[in-house]
Amino acid sequence: MRPSLRNLFFLLAVLTLVVGGFFFDSYRHPVPAEKVGVGITGYNFMWEGVEEYYVNGGYGSNLPPYGGGGATSCCVSIPRQWTPDLRVTVDWTVGHYTKPYAERKHLSVTEDIKQNWVQRTLSKTVPIERYDRPGDVQVFFLPNDEIKVYSSGLDLGHPGHPSGMTYPRDPNKPKEQQP
Repeated sequence: MRPSLRNLFFLLAVLTLVVGGFFFDSYRHPVPAEKVGVGITGYNFMWEGVEEYYVNGGYGSNLPPYGGGGATSCCVSIPRQWTPDLRVTVDWTVGHYTKPYAERKHLSVTEDIKQNWVQRTLSKTVPIERYDRPGDVQVFFLPNDEIKVYSSGLDLGHPGHPSGMTYPRDPNKPKEQQP
């Protein structure tokens, strides 16, 4: 029995609908990306201290002005495979004293904080820069309340670090007085 041209078109149409249905269903119900747990590290490139910060709710500790690294907090989950739409929410509090220590050293700690301490709490959702292999989530606190986020197994300053940056430096201190 020889199939007619009409039967072949009918069979092709049915196959197209069935296969298309599978593809359409995968778009409606995408497979979730495999996630991995990684540590959180921060670097502060600002004159204000970072009192505390969180990445997607995971605690990242505090950072002195022009400091950071050295310690890793636990943890945040990121996809094993980077995607262009990958973002994290970073919440942080920065603060500073409004007067030099010499002018406030006579005050109790409570009075000093009440009279001379100023702080701000901020939140931003930002992309994680491209990575090939997931590593610690590294948050860079930059001037003007900007942040950049990397995932890397390399320390800041390593020639292969994706940021190409070096450890934060205080522009008001001579090189020999900096770490």
